[in-house]
Amino acid sequence: MQESLEFPFARAHTAEHAFVGALQNLAGQTLSVVKVEHREKNNTAFIKTVLKMDLELILQAQENVNQLIKTGRSVMSYTFSSLDEAKKQFPSLRANEERIIGPQQVTVIEIENHDLAACARDHVTNLTECDFFLVTGVSNSGNITEIDFSVGLQAREVATRALQKLLNICNATGANINSVENTVKKIKNQNDKLLGDLKNYSRKSLDSLQPYTVDSNKATLFYGIFNDLIDSEILAFADKRIANSNAIVIIANALNDDGNNNPVSEPTATIVVAANESLKAIDCNKIVKEIAGRGGGKSHFATGLIKKDEMADIVSTIIALVKKKL
Repeated sequence: MQESLEFPFARAHTAEHAFVGALQNLAGQTLSVVKVEHREKNNTAFIKTVLKMDLELILQAQENVNQLIKTGRSVMSYTFSSLDEAKKQFPSLRANEERIIGPQQVTVIEIENHDLAACARDHVTNLTECDFFLVTGVSNSGNITEIDFSVGLQAREVATRALQKLLNICNATGANINSVENTVKKIKNQNDKLLGDLKNYSRKSLDSLQPYTVDSNKATLFYGIFNDLIDSEILAFADKRIANSNAIVIIANALNDDGNNNPVSEPTATIVVAANESLKAIDCNKIVKEIAGRGGGKSHFATGLIKKDEMADIVSTIIALVKKKL
C-alpha cells in the first residue's frame, strides 16, 4: 500500500532525472540540481546553470524525454561507500556535492545510456512508467532556473486544460492552431506600438499644462483634467514637476472602462496630488483621503480613485483647499 502512495513521486523524480540529463546534453554544460519539490498537483526543479537556458532549449529537452519514455530506458541503482568511489566508477556523475558531506554511502541512479546522478530518492525501474512529461512553467532568477513540470496522468490533464485555453484564444483572435502563435505575436507588436503612441500623447498632453502662480506664497500650480492618459506618465510628470521648489500638481485622469464587464459599476478616474516637500502645509495624503475618499500615499505625493463625473468638482475643491492652506 505504501509503495502505491509513493509511486507518483518516484515516477516524477525519475522523469526529472531524464529531463535534466536531456537539458545537460543539449546545453553542453554541467547542470546542478539544487533541489526538487514534489507536490500533489505539480513539481518544481531548481537548476543551477552557467548560462541562462532559453525556452526553445527547454522544450526540446521535453520532447527528448518523451521520446525516451516512448522507447523505454532501464533505470538502475548502484550503491557506493562514498562519493569518491562513485566518481571512480562514473566520472560524468551529476551530484549535489554540497549535500554530501564527509564519507557516507552514496546511491547512483543510471538511466540507460542517458544520465547518471547521485540520488537517494525512490525511482521507477523503466522510463515507460513515467508515461508522459510536460513542462508547465519556467522562471529565471540569477543563475537558478525554476522549471515546473507534471508527469503521467497529471501531465495529460494539464495538457488538456491548456489545449482548451488555446482553442479559446484561437476563437477570440480568429486564428487556428497553426496560426495562433504568429497571430498573438502580431497583436503584441501592434499593442506595443499603440502603447508607445499613447505614452507619447500622454507626455505631450501633460507638458502642455501651463503653470499658475499662487500669489500668496509664490507657489507654482500645475493642474488638469484628462481622459485615458497613461497613469505611469502622470506619476512621472508629477514627480518631475514637484522636484522644483514650491511646485504643486493636481491631475485627474478618466479611466477607459471599455473592458469592464460590470454594467452596474460607475466610470472612474484617478486623482494625483503632489507637492514639493518644502510645502509643509500641504499634506497630499490627507487631502486625497478627505476629498477623494479612496486612496492615499505620502504627505508630498498621493493618489486616489474618484467618480468620473466628479472630476471637475474634486479638482476645483482641491485647488481651493491648497490655496487656503498656503
